[in-house]
Amino acid sequence: STGPVEWSAGTVVALWYREEHWKPGRSAPYQVRLDDDALIFAPADDDGLVRAEATFDKLLYEETQAAERKSAAYRTDVVERYQRRHSALFEVDVLPRFLDPKLHAVLEVGGDVSSLWRKEASGLFSLPMVTEEFCRLLLEECEHFEAWCAAEGVALHRPNTMNNHGAIIDDFGMDRMMDALMRRCVEPLARAAGFADVVASGCTFRSHHAFLVSYAMGRDLDLSFHVDSSDATLNVCLGKDFEGGELFFRGVRCRAHQQTGCRD
Repeated sequence: STGPVEWSAGTVVALWYREEHWKPGRSAPYQVRLDDDALIFAPADDDGLVRAEATFDKLLYEETQAAERKSAAYRTDVVERYQRRHSALFEVDVLPRFLDPKLHAVLEVGGDVSSLWRKEASGLFSLPMVTEEFCRLLLEECEHFEAWCAAEGVALHRPNTMNNHGAIIDDFGMDRMMDALMRRCVEPLARAAGFADVVASGCTFRSHHAFLVSYAMGRDLDLSFHVDSSDATLNVCLGKDFEGGELFFRGVRCRAHQQTGCRD
């Protein structure tokens, strides 16, 4: 383990490792060379700190299953009690109304979606995707959900460990709409972009993680460098009046170098 939720691959290079300044009798069971060549040590032989690959895979599966069961129970409770503000956001049949007209027209006839985008860099594209109405309704629904959670004493699950303000969109019942957006829009765009996992006509994405985050003075101001754990990422600027908000990309990273700095 190399952080609150991060794990890094490596190889044990020494047993009962010691450093010169340590007091007599102190040692670490393992010294580990990470795949990025950094040397660290495990202060204890504990599955929460260091795991063999087979143990890691088994425990990760068990932890993932437990987290998914807990998340499903939470969402079931919320959806049963939450009073929606904009019902149209939850109706899959309404999705075409929320898409940019040009994008919807091209998707309807199976046309060339690449004609709509601007290539910003290798593997990075921008295009108008959803309407201003959709952005406004989604922001209002999220704010309504946050207020409902506060009034009902319901814990609000934040989208990740890095953002303190925002919400997971599936948590208040928009999972079917987000899945439809992924199937009908993101998959064709990813296929046209040549993303390997969906290039073959029969390949599809398995799942999505849709969330909204907000930045403001006195709240989250920025998001530090990170690597998305996804085959494709869709960023949508929902707007309101603001200055700044630039998004900076450092390119595609292999698994061994996801957390390393850039090289100029």
